[in-house]
Amino acid sequence: MDGEPGLVVPQTILDSLNRTLGSLRMLPEVAQQALTAASAPDCDLQEIGRIIQRDIRLTTFILRIANSSAFGSPKAIASLPKAILFIGARRVQSLIIASSLDAIAAHVPPAVRQAQGSLWLHGFMTGLLATRLNTLFGLGFDGEQFTAGLMHDFGRTLILLVDPLNAPHVDPLNFDEPHNIEDRERAMLGVSHAELGAWFAEVNELPDPLIAAIQWHHQPRHAGEWRRLAALIAVADHAANSLQQVPPQQPYVHESNRGVAILEEEGVPLATSKFAKNIEPMLDVALQEAIGLTSL
Repeated sequence: MDGEPGLVVPQTILDSLNRTLGSLRMLPEVAQQALTAASAPDCDLQEIGRIIQRDIRLTTFILRIANSSAFGSPKAIASLPKAILFIGARRVQSLIIASSLDAIAAHVPPAVRQAQGSLWLHGFMTGLLATRLNTLFGLGFDGEQFTAGLMHDFGRTLILLVDPLNAPHVDPLNFDEPHNIEDRERAMLGVSHAELGAWFAEVNELPDPLIAAIQWHHQPRHAGEWRRLAALIAVADHAANSLQQVPPQQPYVHESNRGVAILEEEGVPLATSKFAKNIEPMLDVALQEAIGLTSL
């Protein structure tokens, strides 16, 4: 076994990831420097731009996303400094991590690339929904909700990398998730997708709130001081699942979303009624925006 305290990954999985990726470091040097600069309280957006420009792939990714309909730019943004100014430091952090995830996902074998595409779409839908729900519920998160939504199921991508042949048996990717989904994964792999994703985030020294949201998005009550963020991701994940089930849930059964009740327990007023009233139009917008982002 190996991993950080509290998050343990079987050695066989660790060996397989090392063989596939060559390194467990998610962030290239330039991305790590840019993320550090963007995280500083007095961050300099121009300095962030100078760092990012040293990585053509990262520069291109940020420009493409900044010009997408999800970010609502009134006109085309042709320069990286303008893109960073428009997006802001918090969202730039999310895009730096997203670019690194995209690079890791490129290692997925062709046989399971369609499955990876579904997971990529799911991550963007969850992040976009979490962002809108953050505003609806007045939770006050400032960018971490999008990153957590994007990364919450990255452990499922890691499973595709570890064992692409047997991955469909571990995770059929039908987005109809039973309450015991993690128990099934532990029985087959020795670790759940949520634990594997959180371990990977921890190895890469990502922030504690993000690690907690990934690890506990199926069990938000265990997320300690980050229960609200984990519950928000649970709510967004459940709603996003409804769009990818075959056939899709129409209309969405909002009463089945257990995360909303947890938010009310956490003191979010009228969470249930607000969610019931607003989730359907949010789902339509999130699906279209996520398709636009993943097809760039």
